[in-house]
Amino acid sequence: MRIIHCSDLHLDADLRTKYDAAPAAERRAELLDTFRRLCRYAGEEAVSAVLICGDLFDTASPSPLAVRTVEDLILGNSDILFFYLRGNHDERPVLFRARPKPDNLCLFGDDWTSWELSDGRDQGRRVCITGREPSAAAFTSPVLDPACLNIVMLHGQVREGYAAPEPESVPLSALRGRGIDYLALGHLHRYRSFALDERGSAAYCGCLEGRGFDECGRCGFILIETDGSAHSLKARFVPFALRTLYSIDCPVTGCCSDTEVYGRISGVLEASPASGDDLVRLSLTGELEYSCSPDAAFIMKEWEGRYHYFELKDCTEPVIHSEDFLCDATLKGEFVRVVNAADGLDGRERTKILRCGLRALLGESLF
Repeated sequence: MRIIHCSDLHLDADLRTKYDAAPAAERRAELLDTFRRLCRYAGEEAVSAVLICGDLFDTASPSPLAVRTVEDLILGNSDILFFYLRGNHDERPVLFRARPKPDNLCLFGDDWTSWELSDGRDQGRRVCITGREPSAAAFTSPVLDPACLNIVMLHGQVREGYAAPEPESVPLSALRGRGIDYLALGHLHRYRSFALDERGSAAYCGCLEGRGFDECGRCGFILIETDGSAHSLKARFVPFALRTLYSIDCPVTGCCSDTEVYGRISGVLEASPASGDDLVRLSLTGELEYSCSPDAAFIMKEWEGRYHYFELKDCTEPVIHSEDFLCDATLKGEFVRVVNAADGLDGRERTKILRCGLRALLGESLF
């Protein structure tokens, strides 16, 4: 039997705080299309169930288009069971409010709910899916049949101890020794797996698609497979995102000219795994000599066409070695000495003034 564990799709996310309007709209459509691709994959690979461990939608009030698209995909895959528990983002029920809920959609509530899962092929131990949604009520341990192969779904941050002061807390001590074979978790947007106890394991599948540059790296789902007699299971991460996001730092300390900076950028990007389908944020870091002022427009023109999306951030700190001008009998030396002697300037302000003035004296652009 095959089961998909996915989470944190955040469908219909606004994304305008992360991108301009057009790229945000395109990325929002791609998130929805990735769920469509997942359903297609599930059908082609004979997946029996899809576990959605919270935050299917990004908001409690997603658009009618997003809701209807998800409903149509569930209805169109009637031979697949969809187990959906809501997270902290999609805390209000929105699916199938205007039309009958299909039998292949299993929903959860504040109390533990269980289903027995069978695809007609496994003749050994029963496979049981159990879960509960984040709740302000006290966290209780699930009551499970140890003779079953038990998969438990939760959304939240794992923590040690029994007390769960927040609805999104998952107290591991209340779950250990309870007969759990696999704890399917949602809430964290990066893949992570770990041992739960001597019997079972636990995993965050991470988000299905990265939305912004705080969700870089491989994104996808976990494919769970039981053996022919359902005596055990194995789980593996499956990269599935349409695009990967990369946040790439380019240290420019030591560069003495714009040409050197451009060379550093070229080397860093060529060494990265980012491809033309990916989204890239390039951050210039380190200390930059006052004689260097790389042209942002040139950088964008040179490299943005190589990726689906390219963004530049200048995080450099200007550096000026004032001691080099102490005995300089030129206008530059006098300027540096006057600025250094001025009162009421902090280090950042002083450096900024020195950089602008020295570049102006060199006949260079101030920006």
